[in-house]
Amino acid sequence: MMLPIKLMVTPYAPYRDGIAAYAVQEVRSLRASGVEVEVLSPLPSAAHHHLALGGVRGMAALVKRAGRYESVVIQFSPEMIFGACRNPAQRVAVWAGLLALAGRTKLEIRLHEIEYGPLANNPAERSVALRALQATDRLTVHTAGEADQLVERIGIDRGHISMIDHGARFAMATNLDRDGARAELGLDPEKHIFLSIGFLQEHKGFDLGIEAFGRANLAGVASLHIVGSVRVDHPDLLAYARRLHSRCEATDGVTLRQRFVSDEEFDRWIVAADTVVLPYREIWSSGVMERAKLYDRVVIATNVGGMGDQAPESTIFFDDIESLVQAFKERALSTRHSTTASTAGHSASEGASRPRGGWQVDPDNPDRNEVEAQIRDRVRREHIGSPAAGLNLGGAVDPLVSLGPLHRHQPVSARPGVTFVKRIIRRVLGWELDPIVTRLDALQRATTEAVAELEAQQGRDNPASESPGDAP
Repeated sequence: MMLPIKLMVTPYAPYRDGIAAYAVQEVRSLRASGVEVEVLSPLPSAAHHHLALGGVRGMAALVKRAGRYESVVIQFSPEMIFGACRNPAQRVAVWAGLLALAGRTKLEIRLHEIEYGPLANNPAERSVALRALQATDRLTVHTAGEADQLVERIGIDRGHISMIDHGARFAMATNLDRDGARAELGLDPEKHIFLSIGFLQEHKGFDLGIEAFGRANLAGVASLHIVGSVRVDHPDLLAYARRLHSRCEATDGVTLRQRFVSDEEFDRWIVAADTVVLPYREIWSSGVMERAKLYDRVVIATNVGGMGDQAPESTIFFDDIESLVQAFKERALSTRHSTTASTAGHSASEGASRPRGGWQVDPDNPDRNEVEAQIRDRVRREHIGSPAAGLNLGGAVDPLVSLGPLHRHQPVSARPGVTFVKRIIRRVLGWELDPIVTRLDALQRATTEAVAELEAQQGRDNPASESPGDAP
């Protein structure tokens, strides 16, 4: 018996995923409009049903189950649909499953992302994918650019593709105004606040924002806040988060808030910001862009994927790091408050109070954190952004800083019993490995300090390394 219910297949809260957050808002909106919706998630979550997708068996089970529903919406992402596939034949079989699903019930596929590489390399997969996508009752994307790609790369009939506004079902999650949001978050009420928010992944380009903000020399009048968490404990993602942490530590005015935030806190950050910075290396469409539009915040962004179609007219696009630096300067200086000048003067006087010729260290009670802060400050003031001819000032210390401390992976596993075994192994080997980890971290810190001091000394010995702001 077919149920008069819509089934939505999607990652779902509390799973940390942009599509999960998107789906929660859509389900909430559909229910408010009187549509009865059930949710099926590939992982344990707040969804009604759970089914291990990502491969042939999962797709076959979905086809069998979905036939009971009046309609099915799949929030499509390659990770959810093909994550467990190990060869091209399995991917072809999954596409064939989607084709069978379209024959059993009304099917909408909401394409958030698609991998064109496997389709280009395997004509059989491309052929079945074309038939499956063409067989859907609705094939929806968020931007015209995405639709163009589907037509050019797969051969989808343009008339079969529907556009749906990424933020069509988004609703505000906070009632705070700018000052109230800043008070809640403990942010300076006078400075220009730049914000990059979302999962910490290299394709988000948050490191580019940090570099550009540092080169713009805006710490006296502005600050950049990176807010987000690592979506899954993958070594590459964890390494990128460590690099971000180190670069934030080494860049004046930049702060990393590494944690997963609720919908309300996410919007609180958007409201508190003057400018949202999205320096993505690649993206299909951006939920953060939609949240910024919801609160009428200006966005600085790269024009990749569907961003050009999605962005409002006020968006400032940049092409390279130099144009990003300029965008930071224009936004910060165009919105300065009347009290910013006094704030900047106070900051400058604090920096000037630190003697150029020596360190401020209490010999009886030295503070390592203060010494490291002085090293970073000296390197910034004397080198970064204004290298002398023939010198590579600041270049040697950056890779050392980006290494960060050595983090050992947590002894956990999704397989039953393996977590216990890993914990036993860690305990047995800890007496040998822990001293090595401690010594490596100490060597990294000492090397960073030594190289920074050598470069600072090199700059003092060569007057050409003086930046215009340090000239008498």
